[in-house]
Amino acid sequence: MKWGDKPRRTFNEAAERFVREHMITIKPSTARRYGDSLKHLALQFGDKTLDEIKSGALSDFETARRSEGVTAATIRRDLSCLSGIFTSAIDWEWIEDGGNPVTSYMRRRAKRGLKEAPPRTRYLSPEEEGALLAAATDGPRLAMALAIDTGLRREELFSLTWLQVDQIRARIATTAATKTGKIRHVPLPLRSAQNLAQSARHLDCAFVLRNPDTGTRYLAMNKGLKAAMRRAGIGDLCWHDLRRTAACRWLQRDGKSMEEVSTLLGHGDVKITSQRYAFLKSEVVAESLSGRTKTGTGTAV
Repeated sequence: MKWGDKPRRTFNEAAERFVREHMITIKPSTARRYGDSLKHLALQFGDKTLDEIKSGALSDFETARRSEGVTAATIRRDLSCLSGIFTSAIDWEWIEDGGNPVTSYMRRRAKRGLKEAPPRTRYLSPEEEGALLAAATDGPRLAMALAIDTGLRREELFSLTWLQVDQIRARIATTAATKTGKIRHVPLPLRSAQNLAQSARHLDCAFVLRNPDTGTRYLAMNKGLKAAMRRAGIGDLCWHDLRRTAACRWLQRDGKSMEEVSTLLGHGDVKITSQRYAFLKSEVVAESLSGRTKTGTGTAV
């Protein structure tokens, strides 16, 4: 190495410093996601120096991940984590400005299949909800109903403690460990308030508020959700769809404004809410057109 040249740093060195300095500044849910990505990135890049990680190496990583059956969205998250490491390496002056190859690679690949999947629009109809809850066992039933009633994020729901539940005011206070980093108060409807009150008296069938392990809570409740789906004959449903069901009910059934729903969901900007629930407008238009076709006098051609 010539005098004045920067030492060539490896991915492992950069990842270690990234974890030590950056991971403690981000939300726990993001840190967990990065942690999973780092495991896969290390397998591919490990002792490679940062200057050796170029388009060809990124393409090899993408191919390897696809062979494992992961989705394009997962690969994008992995590469976003890698991009964060390169950005940090620029800040540390380990590499020169413009030395992040990931951003340009992701732009090119977005035109060739490495793009985000279309946003999900799945939510439960009242009939599906009734069938799902009827098919669930006690703990998962309470957790699923609470998710539908409050719209809490998965991380918020499964890190919930009894101290956050205000039964007198019928509301739940989130912690500051949210995407926006702000505490909010979510109304607790009668159904879930009664469920929680009964759960507190009968801990043998309680929602796992007594279990301090958030990951364990989620795995147990998600297993219960999948079992209830099989018994009820309901498909294409994930846990986040319960939160979406809450928002759709507030907008459609309760007539809440987009601003109100944005506040209840804890979005940082009402534009996010408007974008994610714009599909409801197209559903209304489709239903109105369907109604005209059924009642109209014209002849279909």
